[in-house]
Amino acid sequence: MEFGTFLLMLALSYGFGVLWYDLLPGRLPERVWRVAAYPFLGIWIAEQLPTFGPSFGGLHLVHAAVGSLVAVIVDWVINQARRPAVVQQFEARTA
Repeated sequence: MEFGTFLLMLALSYGFGVLWYDLLPGRLPERVWRVAAYPFLGIWIAEQLPTFGPSFGGLHLVHAAVGSLVAVIVDWVINQARRPAVVQQFEARTA
């Protein structure tokens, strides 16, 4: 992988990460690099699959969009399963 392709992949992963995390019913992660980490991994995995469609700078844009979306959905599902947003009922304390 060339250095320019790596930088383009990093920029696309951050841009797609911000887009997908904003569209999902949740919020952006507190750490900035987490926004780019999962989409980056998704784009990298999608580029390993058989490619089709237009490419720009060595990256296939359809694969980049789909791979980053799948990675963000997986991260969102894992976060929702680990720490739910709303407590359903209070726990009883024993004195």
